[in-house]
Amino acid sequence: MENSYFFSLGIWNWFILAGILGVLEMVAPGYFLIWYGLAALVVGGLALAVDISWQMQLILYAVIGMGLLIASLRFAGARAGESDRPMLNKRGRSLIGKTYSLVNATANGRGSVKVGDSIWSVRLEDGTDLGKGDSVLITGVEGTKLVGKAG
Repeated sequence: MENSYFFSLGIWNWFILAGILGVLEMVAPGYFLIWYGLAALVVGGLALAVDISWQMQLILYAVIGMGLLIASLRFAGARAGESDRPMLNKRGRSLIGKTYSLVNATANGRGSVKVGDSIWSVRLEDGTDLGKGDSVLITGVEGTKLVGKAG
């Protein structure tokens, strides 16, 4: 008895689902709900035009939804291309090959360098100790620490 209203809507359930998924995509954008909403619209349209069993409607919904999602991901991936600022979120890597001054003398091959208005920890590859103000050439990054050598 409780399900009679749901089943009495028939193919309109697909359009209701499409509307709900569209609203959810706007409220919490995640890029994939819109494709399943579009799949619901397509299945609802097909069910209006052709008499399709509910089992076939579910299969079509799954296939069309996954197809649209995969196609959109491939299209978006193809359009991504190269960034004009490839090191934007890789600050440490962008420092490799540059020389900076030590802000304090190193102890056991560890110290700090001044990069712009920031202080970065640095580990010298050979473990030597350098004095304050000596130059360090950055050769790599280990997590948030720079790796360098006397430069």
